[in-house]
Amino acid sequence: MSALEVIEQIKALPPEEQAVVKDFVREMETKASSSSDVRYMDDATFAVAKEQVFSKHAELLSRLAK
Repeated sequence: MSALEVIEQIKALPPEEQAVVKDFVREMETKASSSSDVRYMDDATFAVAKEQVFSKHAELLSRLAK
């Protein structure tokens, strides 16, 4: 079945069923965007990680800052 055929089938669905399809597509988009290689962390997690890195590598970072 081609994409155009699928689209025509979706158009033929009653509004309630179209809503289910829309929810499914949104879920797929969310999963696709969240599975990218880019990851983010919240400020609290960053603060903890920053402290760990700076305390573990203080001498190196001090030398690099010169």
